[in-house]
Amino acid sequence: MAIIERQNPTTPNLVESDLLYVVTSNNGNRPQFQFVAQVVDKDGNTIYIKQQPNPAGSVPVAAKAVFNISQIARDYMDVDNPWKADLMSLNSSCNNFDIKFWEETGSSVTSSVGMVNPLSGSSVYLLDGVVEMNSGGWNWNSGSYYSDELASENETFSYQHALTHAPLTQSIREDEYLTLSVLNGNFDDFSVGKTELYAQDIHTIICRFYNAARTPQTVFEWPNTVANNGGPRLVSTDLWNTVYTDQTNPTRMLHIGCGPKNLIDSGYTLPADWSYYTVEALAQDDAGLDNSNGKWLFRTFEKQTPECDYEGTRFTWLNELGGWDYNTFPFANSKSDTIDRKTYKQSFVDYSSANTYDVPYDKARRGSSIYAINYDETRVAESDWLVKEQADWLRELIESPNVYIQEGTDFLPVIIQTADYSYKTNPRSQKMYRLTIVYKLANNRRSR
Repeated sequence: MAIIERQNPTTPNLVESDLLYVVTSNNGNRPQFQFVAQVVDKDGNTIYIKQQPNPAGSVPVAAKAVFNISQIARDYMDVDNPWKADLMSLNSSCNNFDIKFWEETGSSVTSSVGMVNPLSGSSVYLLDGVVEMNSGGWNWNSGSYYSDELASENETFSYQHALTHAPLTQSIREDEYLTLSVLNGNFDDFSVGKTELYAQDIHTIICRFYNAARTPQTVFEWPNTVANNGGPRLVSTDLWNTVYTDQTNPTRMLHIGCGPKNLIDSGYTLPADWSYYTVEALAQDDAGLDNSNGKWLFRTFEKQTPECDYEGTRFTWLNELGGWDYNTFPFANSKSDTIDRKTYKQSFVDYSSANTYDVPYDKARRGSSIYAINYDETRVAESDWLVKEQADWLRELIESPNVYIQEGTDFLPVIIQTADYSYKTNPRSQKMYRLTIVYKLANNRRSR
């Protein structure tokens, strides 16, 4: 017996966690013995980690090593900016890591060493998300956001697999962008007895608009194809068993552009009196068409109008699952500027006067001069009253390292400074919360 993989992280998983690989060997008594882990990402970047063996007792083996690749993997994660996606966009933030283990040993304590007995370990597909330390395990509970149903069949199921903790019903304005992130396809950790024909196959996206009387108005529908910036299908009627080998790292997570402004930018005309709309992602049936009984996600978005002509603040942020969330704080967005002026003081007498014979008197000569001005702009945004579910979800906005605001059709990076909750209790003792956020633009105004 040589090296054996005893433990590995499940896939898909989240990079902000402990991604543990445990290997053992019965060769730990060989000269200069070490365990070696080779980590290779989707772009071929390769890292080697070496570790001295830890005693593991006589049962089952004499030596083991514990490798945690999370800190290495973080350096190779990218960032998506999918906010203005037309229909769909592929991800670039996720990364797939292949692991290989070796034993490094020599013939004596003074000889050269070499790597022997290679073992291909379990690969892992990582999203830029967080596994809470109090979750009860090392791994992400991906089953709440990924299910491998039998593809291209008339299966009946209904999931809410969008990568978000947002409430199932949200408010949105007609000029606002929004995307829903979702896992797509299949991964390498097939369940016992399952094959690549089991997948979370996102086949079609459907948006249905309704008026205030709940009467259907308009339906927009598009397939998950390469032409619509998705994939891996080229034609919507292609069955999964003919395209699964074309999967790439980017097609395993999709950003669905389903905000009103995304739809308008994609060429759709919204009904003038729409009150709300729904977004659903469907599977494929055995004829290559939509399986209306197989839903991967279903969300509702209610039309919001400005409060007393307040512009409000539209936030978007990288959430704990590696997707993007959106929320509009509808009330006044106050601003204040702090201006820091750097000055120097020069003599009233011009000792460097170009006049050789005399120094003219000049009462306009400046004594104190400004050589730099720095702007520090602080803004304050206030939410509407929130129920506990919304307040808990918006905690991710406060904690996110990657937050933007939408201004017109632009997205500007911001830094959250402070956040305060206030709450009230109504006669039925149902707590409601209001969130006030103080933030700054990541890039301040230019100064002279």
